[in-house]
Amino acid sequence: MTRLSISEFSTYRWSLEQEIAEYSRRGIQNIGIWRTKFSDFDGDSAVDMLYVNDLHVSSLSWAGGFTGSCGMSHEHAIEDAVLAIRTAAQIGAECLILHPGNRGGHTRRHARRLFDSAIQRLLPIANDFGVSLAMELLCRNESPDWTVFDSFQQAMAFADGYLPRELGLVLDLYHAGSDTTVFENIKQLMPRLALVQLADRTDHLNQPCRCQPGDGNIPLQTWFNELENNGYTGFYEVEVHGPLMGQERYRKMLDHALTSFAHLQRERQRTASSSAT
Repeated sequence: MTRLSISEFSTYRWSLEQEIAEYSRRGIQNIGIWRTKFSDFDGDSAVDMLYVNDLHVSSLSWAGGFTGSCGMSHEHAIEDAVLAIRTAAQIGAECLILHPGNRGGHTRRHARRLFDSAIQRLLPIANDFGVSLAMELLCRNESPDWTVFDSFQQAMAFADGYLPRELGLVLDLYHAGSDTTVFENIKQLMPRLALVQLADRTDHLNQPCRCQPGDGNIPLQTWFNELENNGYTGFYEVEVHGPLMGQERYRKMLDHALTSFAHLQRERQRTASSSAT
């Protein structure tokens, strides 16, 4: 189970102490940290809690809004991202997740230029701190408040302007799991794939909604097999939240995550064994 992680967004209303206790009780060794929760503690105290409980940080969420969204100016967003880089280094996060911000009143070209400018300024700082930057793969149709890209393909093309070690990608299967183009380009994504976020997708009150792995319509086993077969060795970070995931279900969600991930692994091994014979 060493590659399974749980994002703090999945246990939104728990404190960091409660998360650590519940994760550790179940043998979950990895956690995706949310900056807002981390800031509720003295940084050293939080780091000590993670260290004492032997919890590894799969990601830090998030920095962004470089287009002037999220209530921050372009410069303020860059300054905030520098603070996030420092935090990521402090907790030993595998990557810092970036969101460009929305297009707002900008032209497409200018909005992307603002994001590009931010990346250019952040790269040397991230390199100095040994922090990997990773852009979450989103499109405006799915996440209009978070990204300037009109499609997953545009986001991937933007990332290709940088070396994989400079700008990685985060693959959230809730968003991209139904996109055949992304699936067909897994080999091309692999050198820069920093993190896979694991969630399923269903409808709730006629709206798409995150749900637990295996409870929706994303072909997670197909994705898992393809990712593993193409050499992905990173974390699978469970991120489930929303109207189907009230606080009273958090413990069941953790147990379900463990069971679901074990099932994905067993089914892949079974498929591989069948193919070998």
